[in-house]
Amino acid sequence: MDIREQLLEKAADSVGQMLRRRVEATPNLPAFMYPDGAEGPNTWTSLTWKQSSDIVDELAGGLLARGLRYEDRVAICSNTRLEWIFLDLAIAVAAGATTTVYPNTGPADVHYIVKDSDSVVFVAENAAQLAKIADDEQLDQQVHTVVVLDPVGVELNDRVVSYQQLREAGRAHNAAHPSALAESIASTTKDTLSTLIYTSGTTGRPKGVRLNHMSWVYEGVAIEHRQIIEKDDLHYLWLPLSHVFGKALIACQVQIGFCSAVDGRIDKIVQGLGEVHPTVMCGAPRIFEKVRAAVLTGNTGLKGKIARWAFSVGYASIEDRLAGRELPGALAFKYKLADKLVFSKLKERLGGRMKFMISGSAKLSPQVQQWFYGAGIIVVEGYGSTETSAIAAVDEPSQPEFGTVGLVVPGVEVRIADDGEVMLRGPIVTPATTSWGTRTPRCSRRTAGTTPATSES
Repeated sequence: MDIREQLLEKAADSVGQMLRRRVEATPNLPAFMYPDGAEGPNTWTSLTWKQSSDIVDELAGGLLARGLRYEDRVAICSNTRLEWIFLDLAIAVAAGATTTVYPNTGPADVHYIVKDSDSVVFVAENAAQLAKIADDEQLDQQVHTVVVLDPVGVELNDRVVSYQQLREAGRAHNAAHPSALAESIASTTKDTLSTLIYTSGTTGRPKGVRLNHMSWVYEGVAIEHRQIIEKDDLHYLWLPLSHVFGKALIACQVQIGFCSAVDGRIDKIVQGLGEVHPTVMCGAPRIFEKVRAAVLTGNTGLKGKIARWAFSVGYASIEDRLAGRELPGALAFKYKLADKLVFSKLKERLGGRMKFMISGSAKLSPQVQQWFYGAGIIVVEGYGSTETSAIAAVDEPSQPEFGTVGLVVPGVEVRIADDGEVMLRGPIVTPATTSWGTRTPRCSRRTAGTTPATSES
């Protein structure tokens, strides 16, 4: 049995079943942390896997009570927050399918996405997002339920309900129909539609990409097999969940069992890192580039001279450290001093416990990676696309190679076409099926300048 077959055998049949397995295995371990949203320092609340699953079940029951059927679409238009995750998992438990809508999408494209996806439930973060689907009789007939996360200023009625009202309806439905959720999960297979992700594309209207449950459950077991992130890690999640990268991280979390601190407010990232002290964070290149630029431009005078000296020492240490060699005596002394004066302060700004960070969504400059590595902070690069459920390859944090995206996830084949295009085949590629061997390879453009990923056996 090859690695792909082993992982397929290990994978759950659906996201709902994967969540059930996680709760059964580690019910009392922390699953999520979320902030109170205060302007000043946040107070973070922690929920266990059992507590989280109970909320998900209430929401799933609420969706069933509102008439959600097999593979019915539920569109979510909201910034990253814990309610987004719980609703997405609830949709999976209820055998529905999530339609992702970027929260900064304009009303015309929101109308188009909801109509094109045949979504029958629309989740709006607040009154501003709700207004984007207003004044459309056809949409009013198609969307039978609207759920509002923050209902301030929203007139609730039989069609428009709050997040809390949906939970209350779910509690009543689950009490009256105790086997309903188990039946929904049992009806869901690896080939069941899980997600419709609408990408901006290159021209015209956003394009909807269909991802089945196979995409997510296989990502979970494949990344677990790589042993990149462990069950006791704490992940800081701020990425847009309407993007495939963020969605893939949730699938990996449910399979592996680590905890995520969730806060989509980009202007609060540095503050949040200092409050929760995560061990892992994923992000887009611009975040890492902004950190570097802030340090380079923020230190002037004597502080600037010390910082420039420290990073020159950091650069000098890279070759030995990558090779696993002890630094020579003089360089070792200088590096220890540079760490005390400069690098330690940067690490503290990242929470003080960061093992590594992963960059995706676009090419990360090797110069940025080297700058962080010089300071003792590991940033590795990953590669994927919406059609590959995001994570098609990721570099190894214990042995980073700057400018590459590392190994392809196990069980996935890759080859480079004559024109330089990366071609991938395997369970993560949409449409996901159990008979992957008959699948036509799908193509994803290689990020310019990166070294092609290699296949892992």
